[in-house]
Amino acid sequence: MQNHRGRSKKPEKRIPESHLATSPNHVWTWDITWLKGPVMGLYYRLYLILDLFSRKIVGWEIWKTEEAKYAEELIKKTVVSEKIHGRPLVLHSDNGSPMKAATFQVLLEKLGIQSSYSRPRVSNDNAFSEALFRTLKYRPEYPYKGFETLEDAQSWAKEFVHWYNCIHLHSGSIL
Repeated sequence: MQNHRGRSKKPEKRIPESHLATSPNHVWTWDITWLKGPVMGLYYRLYLILDLFSRKIVGWEIWKTEEAKYAEELIKKTVVSEKIHGRPLVLHSDNGSPMKAATFQVLLEKLGIQSSYSRPRVSNDNAFSEALFRTLKYRPEYPYKGFETLEDAQSWAKEFVHWYNCIHLHSGSIL
């Protein structure tokens, strides 16, 4: 009863595609999380890029809406700040609309960045970004009632990124 039956072709078991980060700036993972605003139903969006090898936050921005143009702006800014233009890079993300937008894909192609996506209906393919968001939202200083203004959210995020990159032991590599 455990064997394949019928005239159809036996299904093939496929191993999910994965990328190995052997040094910094080979594989980045990025995602967007919502930060509570001053009133119920108002949220700010934190766009955040994480280097998979070093676990360093290499780029972040906060905007009021979730749009592909903001993702493009963040990627451009991060590529320049990390000085990786023209070097091979894989950018992994989930299947959100800003991540799969046609204009964003064109930008990645122009920059020579290979895109990688989570499998459909698999919630843990972008685990590093999700774990970072949990670290962010469970900090004692995190304003659980929400941020009063966009500038407050940006200021808090700037302090968090400094703490995470410079003080917190976030490194994925052995020193």
